[in-house]
Amino acid sequence: MAIYRSPFLIVLAVFAATAFGQASLKCQVQPKTLAAMRRCYRPLLVFSPSATDARLRRQGDILDADADDMMDRFVLFTPILPSTGGFSAPLDTPYVLLSTQQMRAIRSQFHVPLDGFMVLLLGEDGSEALRSTRPIDSARLNALIDTMPSRKIEMQRPHAN
Repeated sequence: MAIYRSPFLIVLAVFAATAFGQASLKCQVQPKTLAAMRRCYRPLLVFSPSATDARLRRQGDILDADADDMMDRFVLFTPILPSTGGFSAPLDTPYVLLSTQQMRAIRSQFHVPLDGFMVLLLGEDGSEALRSTRPIDSARLNALIDTMPSRKIEMQRPHAN
């Protein structure tokens, strides 16, 4: 019986991951690049001139207030900072801090100056879905994400998020 138990658990885990709308098992929990986030998460890139900027904190607070919605939609809070010193991690929202080199490359890729504040939502395919110079409220994020084809598929699954 022990021989059958292990494959059964593997099949059960894979079924649970797909049936309940979870990110793929191949997705990294703490991705180190935007490429690693593709097809797994919807990165919310928050470019800030400093780790202590009030707008960055405000965006984190907005996401924390609706952390369950952000998790359901696979939103990954990704601050893009000149330096991570002084950064206060959100309480409940999934987030990732990339390397300084990765953050510099992303800032260049999206043409955001070092002294600029910008919020960009990327789709799971890596395309830019929203750009704002102010923090974005969760209702706007939810409404936009819920129109995305990949989200519509997620919502059709039984017991989906």
